[in-house]
Amino acid sequence: MGQSSDAVIILVADHLDELARSVHDRVGAVAGVAVTMTSADGDPTTVGASTELARDVDRVQYDIGFGPCLRALRGHGGAYVPDLAVDRWGAYGRAAAGLGVRCCVSIPVERAGDVVAVAKVYAAEVDGLSPAQRQLAVELAGEVAGSIGLARTLTAQAYELDDRASAMDTRRVIDLAIGVIMERAQCSADVAFSTLKQQSQHTNTPVTAVARMVVSAFGGASGDAAPFDRGHG
Repeated sequence: MGQSSDAVIILVADHLDELARSVHDRVGAVAGVAVTMTSADGDPTTVGASTELARDVDRVQYDIGFGPCLRALRGHGGAYVPDLAVDRWGAYGRAAAGLGVRCCVSIPVERAGDVVAVAKVYAAEVDGLSPAQRQLAVELAGEVAGSIGLARTLTAQAYELDDRASAMDTRRVIDLAIGVIMERAQCSADVAFSTLKQQSQHTNTPVTAVARMVVSAFGGASGDAAPFDRGHG
């Protein structure tokens, strides 16, 4: 990733953390609020959480590979679970209860008909979330949907800026290398660029990498010895 896209991703993560904390304050005395998304490599990841306990419970679910959050993320619908320790939730439910979480609600976040995230509220007591608190989880899902839409737009723009910056850097390095070859081999720009391409093909190395090596090795050198044969121009 480039600097622009890295900065956007950090800002989005900070925003979702703040959003989770804000919802936690509105919901009241709960064990935590968290948001799960699928990462670029396809794995679930917590992108916002109000407490470390919420992150810990999420990690347990990811490690086990089963639970209400993952079920919602895979498109099977949200759920209110009054008691995670019941048999249906197996090892995950028992592990969550062992950490101090007995109840949760998971709400899928959808955009254009696809589940892009899951908003969750955790409680320490069995049946510990009131209808009003569960409704706040639904509102959180709506806010997350808006945030994700904005994040995708900003990230796409950031990647475009990174690509443009990378292309400009590549062009600059190649131009510098062409100048070095022209000066040392006394040849034309076309011949210098052809020489770069031939070296790239011969060594199976990208042209940009060859150009960087030329600039690094000979850009500041002086004297009559040339790394390329004279008389090409």
